[in-house]
Amino acid sequence: MLTPSEILQNHWGYDSFRPLQAEIVDSILDRQDTMALMPTGGGKSICFQVPGIVLPGLTLVISPLIALMRDQVDQLNRRQIPATFINSSDSFNGIDRKLQMAMDGRYKFLYVAPERLGTEIFQARLQALNVSLVAIDEAHCISQWGYDFRPAYLKIAELRKKLPKVPFAAFTATATPEVKNDILQKLELKAPKVFQQSFRRSNLSYKVRKSERVADEIVDYIQRTSGAGIVYARTRKGVKSMADLLRKAGITAAAYHGGMSNDERNQVQGDWISNKTRVVTATNAFGMGIDKPDVRFVLHLNMPADLESYYQEAGRGGRDGKPSEAICFLNEQDLSELETWVNDKYPAWETLQNHFELLCNAFSISNDAPPSTAFPLDLQSLAAAGKTSPIVLHHSIRLLDQMGVLELLEKPEDFGYLMLCVGPEDVLSYKKRYPDLANLLDFMLRSLGGEVYSNAVPFLPSTWLKRLQTDLKTLNNQFDNLHRKGIIQYQAPVSVPTLRFLIPRQRLHKQIVGWDNIEVLKQKGLERYQSILNYLHAPSNQCRSQLLEQYFGESASTTCGMCDHCLARQSSVSTSELKSRIKKEILGWNPGDAFNIDEWIGLNGEDRPVRLQVVREMIDEGLLIRVGGFHVKKA
Repeated sequence: MLTPSEILQNHWGYDSFRPLQAEIVDSILDRQDTMALMPTGGGKSICFQVPGIVLPGLTLVISPLIALMRDQVDQLNRRQIPATFINSSDSFNGIDRKLQMAMDGRYKFLYVAPERLGTEIFQARLQALNVSLVAIDEAHCISQWGYDFRPAYLKIAELRKKLPKVPFAAFTATATPEVKNDILQKLELKAPKVFQQSFRRSNLSYKVRKSERVADEIVDYIQRTSGAGIVYARTRKGVKSMADLLRKAGITAAAYHGGMSNDERNQVQGDWISNKTRVVTATNAFGMGIDKPDVRFVLHLNMPADLESYYQEAGRGGRDGKPSEAICFLNEQDLSELETWVNDKYPAWETLQNHFELLCNAFSISNDAPPSTAFPLDLQSLAAAGKTSPIVLHHSIRLLDQMGVLELLEKPEDFGYLMLCVGPEDVLSYKKRYPDLANLLDFMLRSLGGEVYSNAVPFLPSTWLKRLQTDLKTLNNQFDNLHRKGIIQYQAPVSVPTLRFLIPRQRLHKQIVGWDNIEVLKQKGLERYQSILNYLHAPSNQCRSQLLEQYFGESASTTCGMCDHCLARQSSVSTSELKSRIKKEILGWNPGDAFNIDEWIGLNGEDRPVRLQVVREMIDEGLLIRVGGFHVKKA
């Protein structure tokens, strides 16, 4: 059996573990419950992937984001490590197949969204999965005090009853002491070993710049700076306009946001990673799971609503250990807009009820079981129809998603949905009547199974092309043909965010969405907003790295020496020492002799501004007197 170090070398090509990684791996291999707090870029995934390869069975990884799951599974498969993931986009048959393969030992890693844990199909097969390790990624989502609370994470502790001898390992990049304690409690970790890497990034320089012309200053900064970078903005509109401005200035830049198709996002990401594009302007949809080491700057056109998000976004700079800058451009109008955004994030109860009614009316949701299909979401049109703000409506939808009423997929879907509208005997008849479509009908039944007779089943049309020896345009035309004939119902992949209803239409009650918790979350959100203000308006004698470390409960004894405040203090000290040395030099001049200041400064050109200032100050103090022209002498 290979050792952890040999696995690291064989699969990842690294000669040694980073700080704390080896200790975390050893803890997990000792079957010890483990919690690790490691900053962005600290290598969290390796800490459960390496022991997952060593352990004999399956590692169950619970992760909140489809994009993050897909990225990690793709990376594992590229390293010849069998892995897959299950999420709400998979059909019943698709989930069943993946679980059966996991039960047969075909996978070493199975990634699941927390919402899948309580489903009947997963619970029925859990005991047969031979789980050796449960890894919880983004564990801060279990804490209602955290910035990204996901109620479904609370179900994770129930796995302990089914898997009492399996070690649990929790990982997060950002957790305050309150959140850290909540994670330990909610996951019911047994005598856990807790590892916390320092939040200090010694190569990252945090800076804040006040400006009324932020976009222009960002362009100017990038023109004067080398290397690749990211510019974060709060809105898609801001992202697009910033990218346009950079391109007009001759800088290769591309916009990235959740409203783009997968192909578009992959293209932007790939061009940036390969340095074909120098700068990506992005919403917070960009960055999770993206490992580009040579990012030299991370700039914020708009600040996020909490220091956790800011720390993660800024931490994407300098992962290669070389110097990098994280700069917030402070604009008071933007802060006012951010405060409004924080308040709007938790709408009033009546507003939430009305918005749910608006959505049910728009998509004709009945009081029966919720439809299995996802609906394309046009926020602007919906908001106009409901005479409400698109921003507030978006917050209501996200809140309903958080509480398990809806499922919002903000990134465009690659999935189409198919359902047969005729019975098996009719399918045989249609195959004879339309022989050009027979092959497609056969393949449809083989791929989607009997469920397609009763439900709209999600699938990836792009994966059918090779097997059917066709192209996407032809395939879509065939689907449309079958749809028009009434043989199938077909919904093509959509290029906009989608919405899925998880409960039937009803009048919402406060207990359904846990309104008491939402009130608490709103208060916590306002507190986190205040922490942003404290960071941005920190006194000049406070080191910004220390402020961040203290926020996450780490006591930092030394200043970083790299942030704007530390550099300003160093500059002040250096100038003071230089002025003292120059003054001492002047006082050493011969009494009564006149000296030509212009010639004297010309011999010391680099210090010219400081030397001129010292001469003026000494004249004001009466230590020097003017004797005409550029000449002075000691008084």
